[in-house]
Amino acid sequence: MGKITDIAKQKRNPSRVSVFIDGEFVCGLDAVAAASARIKIGDEITADELKKVVFSSEVNSAFERAVSYLSSVPRSKSEIRQKLRDKGYDRDVIDEAIVRLVSYRYIDDRAYAECYIKSKGKQYGKFRLSAELRKKGVSTEIIDELLDDGDEDGTAAARKYLRSHPSCDVQKLKRFLAGRGFSWDAILRTISDLSEEIDCADNYDD
Repeated sequence: MGKITDIAKQKRNPSRVSVFIDGEFVCGLDAVAAASARIKIGDEITADELKKVVFSSEVNSAFERAVSYLSSVPRSKSEIRQKLRDKGYDRDVIDEAIVRLVSYRYIDDRAYAECYIKSKGKQYGKFRLSAELRKKGVSTEIIDELLDDGDEDGTAAARKYLRSHPSCDVQKLKRFLAGRGFSWDAILRTISDLSEEIDCADNYDD
């Protein structure tokens, strides 16, 4: 047990305070966590009590950092977890911060996946969308549910290809769409729908 002899605002970061016990600097704390714990100069504090306050402070710090990441671009739960891990936060701190982020709906993997599919759905087929979302840590259950809801439409991707390849080779177009993750059925349907726009229709082969 020791006595808190000073709690001073940090000059470089006014949202944090430096805590001194028995005249010696012990740790820096998030000011909100320190206020919530109601610690003050003159208090006696045990190592366990201080540990709890430090943990709360670290969770606040991780939460604020995650919110900063999310303010620039939506991210999945797995991406946020990795970013916090890269910043050196402990697993227990990250877990608690993630719980808070989910409860505030700052992180929602289903909504994130819906947004991603809506944004990329005209560029990529289901295979590519599924692979990209898995890389971002979205669960297979969410991916399968969302991708099973809609039909693939490779029209936009095919038209973009045709604009840069006016002398179209249908086989190359098929390979392009396959590389974008479209299913074979979607590829054939797209080529059929755009047959009048393809100037090498004589080479058309489904």
